[in-house]
Amino acid sequence: MLKSELSTHDHYTEAGEHIISHDAKFSDIGKWLKNGWYDIAHAPGVSLFYGLVMSLTVALLFLVFQQQPIYMLIVAIAFIILSPFLATGLYYTAHRLEKEKQTSLGSSMISWRGNIPDFALFAVSLVIIAAIWVNSMPFLTAIVLETSSLLIVDTSMGLTGFIVSEAGLTFLALFAGISLLISAFVFAISVVTIPLLLHDKKIGAIQAMILSFQIVMENKQVMAAWALVIGLMLIAGIVTLGLGMLIVMPLLGYASWHAFNDLIEIEK
Repeated sequence: MLKSELSTHDHYTEAGEHIISHDAKFSDIGKWLKNGWYDIAHAPGVSLFYGLVMSLTVALLFLVFQQQPIYMLIVAIAFIILSPFLATGLYYTAHRLEKEKQTSLGSSMISWRGNIPDFALFAVSLVIIAAIWVNSMPFLTAIVLETSSLLIVDTSMGLTGFIVSEAGLTFLALFAGISLLISAFVFAISVVTIPLLLHDKKIGAIQAMILSFQIVMENKQVMAAWALVIGLMLIAGIVTLGLGMLIVMPLLGYASWHAFNDLIEIEK
């Protein structure tokens, strides 16, 4: 089915631009990932750099917090919340490859400079969400202590010791539920935001986030499946002590750009 044959939705920006959003199909997810592999092959240096940064970051988290599993989980989720902005250079690289233009690590790292205020606003928005998430943990811990026995964990067992404790299980259940809600919200406001800011400087960060949320609501089932794929791939990258992130980070970054291309059309 061609893009023009899909159901469409009209959106208008404050600047008077007409943006058309297209409904996605489940099969598009495979296409986005396939195109992401293509981009990795055609920009191996840039891809390796971003994958290595993410890989080393995850490995460092395990090293620093291996005896503090609660903090390890908290920081890991906070880092995932910030990942849409951290992938800006990958979106930019995919855009360059799409235009058959030369790519470079240097240009990808400063790709936000053409629209600094809106990129900064989006980054600050994610930082605020991450900060709220981190600072909500004491309240969650207090709830656990009220409903479970004391939070006694055998630190010599690392993460396993925490998981098998009564309080640990209660904490993880609440942690998972809140993490899912926050991650879903961040996904909804981020899925096309950075690509849109890179593609069209007339659109502000707030408007881009609102449009992103609307597009996710228009494609609830496909976007839920896409979010699940992203989540499973990130988990795979994390449980391999970060090694999997060498591929997962650039693949998801590039695939997200191709998702944007299928979902958004700016009428000239």
